[in-house]
Amino acid sequence: MSKIKILPSSVINKIAAGEVIDRPASVVKELIENAIDAGASRIDTYLEDGGRKLIRVSDDGVGMDTEDLAIAFQSHATSKLQSADDLFSIHSLGFRGEALPSIGAISHACIISRAKGTIHGAEIRIDGGVLGHMKERGAPEGTQVEVRDLFFNTPVRKKFMKTAPTEIAYISEVLTRFSLSYPKIHFTLMHNNRMVFNLPPVHDVAERIGMFFGEEMRKHLISVFLREEMCALSGYVVPPFFNKANARMQFIFLNGRYIKDSAIFRAIHEAYHGKLMHKRYPIVFLFLQVEPSEVDVNVHPTKIEVRFRNTNVMYNYILSALKEGLNKSTTQPATILSPIQELERESIKTEGADLIKKSLWEQFSFKRADELSTRHGLTKRHEPISLPCESANRDDEKSVLRPISKIDNDIQTNRETDKEEKIRIPEGIMRSKRVYLQIHNSYIVEETEDGLNIIDQHALHEIILYHEIESSIRASRSFSQRLLIPELVELNPKDFFSVISLREYLESIGIEAEEFGQHTVVIRSFPQILKHLNAKAFIEEILAELSEEDFLKGKDKILSKLISVMACKGAIKAGQRLEPQEIEELLEKKRSIHAYIHNCPHGRPTALNFSLDELQRQFKRK
Repeated sequence: MSKIKILPSSVINKIAAGEVIDRPASVVKELIENAIDAGASRIDTYLEDGGRKLIRVSDDGVGMDTEDLAIAFQSHATSKLQSADDLFSIHSLGFRGEALPSIGAISHACIISRAKGTIHGAEIRIDGGVLGHMKERGAPEGTQVEVRDLFFNTPVRKKFMKTAPTEIAYISEVLTRFSLSYPKIHFTLMHNNRMVFNLPPVHDVAERIGMFFGEEMRKHLISVFLREEMCALSGYVVPPFFNKANARMQFIFLNGRYIKDSAIFRAIHEAYHGKLMHKRYPIVFLFLQVEPSEVDVNVHPTKIEVRFRNTNVMYNYILSALKEGLNKSTTQPATILSPIQELERESIKTEGADLIKKSLWEQFSFKRADELSTRHGLTKRHEPISLPCESANRDDEKSVLRPISKIDNDIQTNRETDKEEKIRIPEGIMRSKRVYLQIHNSYIVEETEDGLNIIDQHALHEIILYHEIESSIRASRSFSQRLLIPELVELNPKDFFSVISLREYLESIGIEAEEFGQHTVVIRSFPQILKHLNAKAFIEEILAELSEEDFLKGKDKILSKLISVMACKGAIKAGQRLEPQEIEELLEKKRSIHAYIHNCPHGRPTALNFSLDELQRQFKRK
């Protein structure tokens, strides 16, 4: 008996659905692509329960007559290909004929359509791959596709769907991409009778960029343009001082299709080389028009990856255009000064500035080291600490041997009298016959009984904070601070719904966030250890760190990642000068939780240990 069997069409369609449809956003993408190919000037998307219960996409395109509608749900039924040669001359977004049968195999779906110039429309339904009878009905010109109960007959796939806000976030991202690529189409998105966005047609994509990402970014857009024989490039880049913690704001479109391509990403990275800090990513909006014969768009089921005939040529074209755009820009970021810097600048022009400076010095808590310590979760010791004497031969530095409180007074006096004299605090102190010192404002060298440790101050403080935050959450202890003036954070649609989906987890780490308007959240409470960071910056860091894999692993993984980001942002930084008592308390905390702090939450070591034997061998004493 033969072991090889031909699969029934119902199973074939479910397999195809698994490749093409993985969540409600995939359905929306496929349906909008069909609407654009149909020449629609307006596309309306309506959702219920994040698209899990209902997705309805309506357009005013050319519509379908009864003959086309009868085979629309059949596999590989398409009007966009006639022969194999057409695969190398794709001018449409859809072409395989897989989307509608895949959707119909895993939902209760129907299509209502009326071709332009006809009197009546028609409707056809499909339930889990079982096609119903077509019937005549009244309808406006164009097409409406309705998808209900997605994955109702594939429970394994259904349980992987996320909360409604999370699914809306992904759908918002899909609509954002289409609206940027097709600015002359009117897009709307509604969820449970609430308008998410309404985007009338515009002449310039820069207007759409401003709608989604703010007028401040729009004002700084730098246009790029390049035309060659086989391709053309247009779009915008953004000055380096606008940057993100990941590459999500790199929008690349090929012949109207959103794509991801490693060669283009490399060109973007190279164009901004030397202009951005490590692990920061630029913002770009690029629109490529390439002869269809020069690119293969049939290499991935979702058509998000493509293959260029000559990748190196495309790389060089894009790199050249981006460099030219960045070089011709003279845009500079506004200089942001601290309150003290502002004061010092104004003191040149204003009489009595010394008195104002003294007042603001106290008001903004720059006066004492104990406030610096508190800001990073370290408590200032108030008893005087004697420091070892350090000889100095240079004229611009003076040795000190006096209590910390005396040093504070001298620093304050110097600032008030505008003296150029510097107060130098010795880097090493001795307490209980142990010596430690800070080097390069980043590492702490600690003497041990059998050698020494070289400690990464940021990594050590990060893991200490991680365990303290984790313990506070387990004990239901609050470490948030109610804001006197709540902070409004305006976000793009995807990030807005992502934050709403994370609201329960944010509350666990001391952030109270509420919806405030269409795409704005209001922050009413914020963790004390992050008071040096604004809420928008922290939320962007969270969204950059969380991946789809984290959501799949569940609540514990998400909360762990949030605590990790919180600890990283709250910890003292590399390059930050520490007071001796701050170093001492950091080391005391290290000793108190020694078993858990060998690595930071990112896996990096917190300290390197060198034994006395090893040192003696290195110096040829053994």
